[in-house]
Amino acid sequence: MKSWTAVIFAVLFGALSGCGGGESPSQQVATDKALIGTPAGNLVAMVNGESITQPLLDVYAKGHGFDLSDAKQRQAALDSLIDNIVLAQALLGSEVAGQPEIQAEASLVRMQQLSGREMSTLRSAVQVTDQELRAYYDSEVKRTGDKQYRLQHILFSDESSALATLLEAQAEGADFAAIMQAKSASALQAKELDWGHLGQMPPEFATVVPQVADGTVVPTVVKTSFGFHVLRRAESRPFAPPSFDSVKEGARAQLIQQAVADQVKALRSKAKITTAG
Repeated sequence: MKSWTAVIFAVLFGALSGCGGGESPSQQVATDKALIGTPAGNLVAMVNGESITQPLLDVYAKGHGFDLSDAKQRQAALDSLIDNIVLAQALLGSEVAGQPEIQAEASLVRMQQLSGREMSTLRSAVQVTDQELRAYYDSEVKRTGDKQYRLQHILFSDESSALATLLEAQAEGADFAAIMQAKSASALQAKELDWGHLGQMPPEFATVVPQVADGTVVPTVVKTSFGFHVLRRAESRPFAPPSFDSVKEGARAQLIQQAVADQVKALRSKAKITTAG
C-alpha cells in the first residue's frame, strides 16, 4: 500500500483549501479537509464528512493496480483509500500540518502532478512526420561528420598559462604527452580524451579539429565554458553513422521533446512573473 504518497496528496489538498489569496506563506494554514476538488459522481463512501465518489475511487484504483471489476479488489481499493484519508485527516488535525515544510511539500506535489499531466498532454499532441524525421537525421549526420577523433588537451583557468603552454607544444620536437604530464599539477586537466565524433565535442572543438591533420597541435588556444584548452589532434578514424531506421524512434523522441520545450518556453514568455529582491 502506497500510503505515504497518498497522505502527501491528501495533506496537499487540505493545505491548499486553507490558503487565502492575500495571505503570506507564513500565514497559510491547513484546514481539516483531506480532499479538495473531489469530482462529482456516485457516492461510494463518507469519511468523517468527506466524500469518496466513484471517479475518485476509479483513479485511485488505477494508480495502485486494483481491478474494480473484482469485488475483493474493489473492497481492498476502497479500504486502502479510506486508510489514507483518515491518516491525512489525522495529520491535518495535528500541529504538524501547520509547519511550512509540510505545506511546501504538499503544494509542490500538487503542482508537479498537474504539470506532469499537462506535459503528457502536450507531448501526445505533437505529431512528427517521416519527412521531419529524415531532415533531422540528415542534419545530425552532417553535424557528426564521417570521422572519429582521439584528442589530447591541457586545460587552464587562465589564458596566459594556456598561451605559454601552446608555445611549448608548437616547438620543434615537442612531446605533447610529456608536456601534459609536466602540466598536470598546474592545469585544471591534462589528459587524452576518448574517441568521439564532432557531435560529441564542445562546439568550439568541432570548429577547429577538422582543420588540422593527425598529430598536429591546434594553432590557437581554444576557449570553452570549461576554460582555455591547448589541443592536439592525435589521430582519426572513419566513422559510419547508424542507419536511419535504427535511430528513427529516438529521433522522434528528440523532436517531440524539443517541441514540448518550445511550448513551455512560449507559456513562460506569456506568464506574468515577478521575483522578490
